[in-house]
Amino acid sequence: MYMKVPARVISFLFHPLLMPTLGLVILLNSGTYLALLEPDAKRAILMVMALGTLLFPLIMVPVFYYRNLIAGTHHASREERLIPMVITFILYTITLVYFLRLPLNRIIHSYAIAVTLSIFILLLVRYWFNMSGHMTGLGGITGLIIALILIYGTPLLWILILTLLASGLTGSAVLLLGEHRSSEIYSGYMIGFAVMLLTLLVY
Repeated sequence: MYMKVPARVISFLFHPLLMPTLGLVILLNSGTYLALLEPDAKRAILMVMALGTLLFPLIMVPVFYYRNLIAGTHHASREERLIPMVITFILYTITLVYFLRLPLNRIIHSYAIAVTLSIFILLLVRYWFNMSGHMTGLGGITGLIIALILIYGTPLLWILILTLLASGLTGSAVLLLGEHRSSEIYSGYMIGFAVMLLTLLVY
């Protein structure tokens, strides 16, 4: 029981909705030429991502409760989890379309595509297989760092180590809380990693 308290803290700190904005922070401060963008431009880009993938989905949570679409955030049924995911995917897609219309660097566009594609895959398999959103997000962050190292030769080893540590802690936390099985944790991480890495390398 006592271990569940730090597990919930870790689960909250590395919530899937935080990952797109966190990844963009890493991307814009990775030591590549993207870091040379004007501070105002960086803040504007981060604000768009945070609004579409974090703030707006969080705002919808009270609406879900009010409309009795979800009964709780933990151990909710598949049907209850599906509704917020559909709304979140719609918000992510709107954010992606907005990003693609902005005159941004190709890698920022590809990052936004990978983020949206990852949640689409989560949504697509949700009814049959409950992959971990936490691990998909962290797998995406890992894939982003690896891609930056491969494309730009950026020295991000220490960030990679911290990300792997966070991934291990978060995977253990969601397993302890009984939110996912081991197969759902590993598959979520690998899907997030593969989608992000391949999209950034290919797009």
